[in-house]
Amino acid sequence: MKKSSVTLVPYGGLANRMRAVDALIGLMRDTDIKASVIWFQDNGLNCSFEQLFHPLDIPRLTWRNARPADYILHDRPRKKNFFIPKFFEGIRFNSCLHEDEVTQRFFAHFDFRAWVQSHRRCYLSACFQFYPGDLQNPFASFVPVPALQEQIDERCLDFSDYTVGIHIRRTDNVVSIRESPTELFIRRMQEEIQHHPDVRFYVASDSVQEKRTLSGIFGDRIITASQPVSRSTVEGMQDAVVELYTLSRTQKIIGSHYSSFSEIAAEIGKISYEKIIRGS
Repeated sequence: MKKSSVTLVPYGGLANRMRAVDALIGLMRDTDIKASVIWFQDNGLNCSFEQLFHPLDIPRLTWRNARPADYILHDRPRKKNFFIPKFFEGIRFNSCLHEDEVTQRFFAHFDFRAWVQSHRRCYLSACFQFYPGDLQNPFASFVPVPALQEQIDERCLDFSDYTVGIHIRRTDNVVSIRESPTELFIRRMQEEIQHHPDVRFYVASDSVQEKRTLSGIFGDRIITASQPVSRSTVEGMQDAVVELYTLSRTQKIIGSHYSSFSEIAAEIGKISYEKIIRGS
């Protein structure tokens, strides 16, 4: 009897996709299923996986970048593609869960393990942790490529004995801009200085202006990179990986509301995480 299989299409930004893939790895750990990941490049993350990380060395898992035919056969059905992939996926798979369906079922305590084991061929597109990963070593399967690891190590050379990570999400994240204003970060950083006079701050942000603002206030306490981080370029996504793993090597992280980037960094580094949110 052939094993059940599942095809995952992770989507969203870097942190979203890492969570979805880590969930799949956890699901494979607890079952004997085969799995495949199809990696699409889009405005959310316009970069191939191998330009960021080493290939995942996991038995029973295959991985490939999306080919032209995948945009018809395996893409997420939505208005942009006239929902055409849904027709082909209905033919090619025994059961499909698309985007919001995954989210809704997760919060309804859906048994994803039983689901994949009860169907021969499953498909799902996801942007979050729909199944537990490795709680002892979160995201251990993700290893930055050597060139990016060198940059991570280089940035960490400027760390003091007590360096706090600051992640400020801006650009397209309206909720984060509204609920995690810059003045609250400044206030919280000033509190850190009162308790730890030697503190330095590693600032990660998709806004160069935010980095400049904090550098102007806190001077040489700030460690940061000046270049903008853009999801639409390979260089921008590579720098996002560098920022993620540099944050993970701080003593703790203070991050923005409605952004999983700093949460994942804290999980990778096994350090504390504090969310800045208006009214808290």
